[in-house]
Amino acid sequence: MRVFGEILSAISRRDGLICVTGGPGTGKTIICRRLLEELGDEYNAVVVTTPSKTPQAMTETLDEAFGEMEGDARIPVAIFDEAQHLDFRCLDHIKFLTNLEKKGEKLLQIVLVGQPELAEKINHKRFTQLEQRIGAKLKLVPLKKREILFYLNHRLAVAGVSEDVRFTKSAARYLYRETTGVPRLINRIANIAVEHALQESKGKIGAAAVKRAASKVSASRSDWKEAAGPQRLSPRLSVLILLLVLSVGLYNYYNPDWLSSLYGTEHAETRSNPAQPQFALKLGAFLQREQADEFRERLAKEDLKAAVAAKDLGDGWILYQVRLPGPYTQDEAINVIGHLHRIGIQEVEKLPISPNKSN
Repeated sequence: MRVFGEILSAISRRDGLICVTGGPGTGKTIICRRLLEELGDEYNAVVVTTPSKTPQAMTETLDEAFGEMEGDARIPVAIFDEAQHLDFRCLDHIKFLTNLEKKGEKLLQIVLVGQPELAEKINHKRFTQLEQRIGAKLKLVPLKKREILFYLNHRLAVAGVSEDVRFTKSAARYLYRETTGVPRLINRIANIAVEHALQESKGKIGAAAVKRAASKVSASRSDWKEAAGPQRLSPRLSVLILLLVLSVGLYNYYNPDWLSSLYGTEHAETRSNPAQPQFALKLGAFLQREQADEFRERLAKEDLKAAVAAKDLGDGWILYQVRLPGPYTQDEAINVIGHLHRIGIQEVEKLPISPNKSN
């Protein structure tokens, strides 16, 4: 993986501070684990998986990890996973830690690994000095279509089963369409497909086998249900809404042209045409409800009202999908997708909606 090699190079250069960002499922936690495995004997590396809440807690964590290193020639490397949860005080403290030097070289190598919100925090004007000290800024992105087959073959080789089974090009193409290149989703589907192939003594894994595996880890869109939100309407507000609905209904009955006057002729015709395709937009899937809610809040700041849909996959696995329910016409969907791309959200999928059903 290119990004992993660049991280190792930055650490060997003693850059001091390295920032790695990527969306959910792009391999951030795997990179943290691989760094522990790959860094040689000249390094003393630790992964901090629970973000510190205060600078003092961060200092105590590092003291516990490196406190016994007096006289140790190894280079300490602190890897902070989920670093987007570090608050401003802790990021200020990291700026202080990057000042520590020994014989003209950075004493402590720090790797911050987190979601795109981490880059947004560091880009804040408060952290201009910290941002300038980052020796390497790296970004994890979903795999491209042409990379999927190579990635699958590599995983088979690592697992020691590359001589027993292999994926076909059609399987790789299907996986790309199903996962949009997100490694975590690819891994979950591919693992099941390989297990089935080994059990059935099949040497090739084609698109049909991958599709069967995908059905076991992801639900059809019609099976998704709206996740219950934390807020409930008060009885008084419910009565007011009911009165409003009744008022609109009566007005509609006595004024049949009300829709045209409210939206204009074009909009009225659009909504009265049941044959016109309508879409919702799927923006991402998360294994933690907290992450889905954070993404939804980010969208709310852009005046985009998103919903979170939950699917119980069994064995304790729940997948949370964030979507803009719409419904959008083809042109409206294109406009919204363009806006999402401009604010940094690249992975968007249009979901067809039956015109006779509300989302």
